[in-house]
Amino acid sequence: MVWGLTDHFVGEVVAFYASRAQAERALKSVLRDEPGWRGMIEVVPVPERRRCRATCPELRRRRRHAV
Repeated sequence: MVWGLTDHFVGEVVAFYASRAQAERALKSVLRDEPGWRGMIEVVPVPERRRCRATCPELRRRRRHAV
């Protein structure tokens, strides 16, 4: 499983991360820059079978090396 930041305004996952911790850090960073987005963006689990972006194979490689 990978983790993503989902944007409820556009209705899709806008960024993918190899771990929940990475996604949480990214969310905190986004909300520091854009505090008005609180509640619009959240961290969600993304089953790997639903991969659809070019970055996912790279995340899978990084995840294998991190274990």
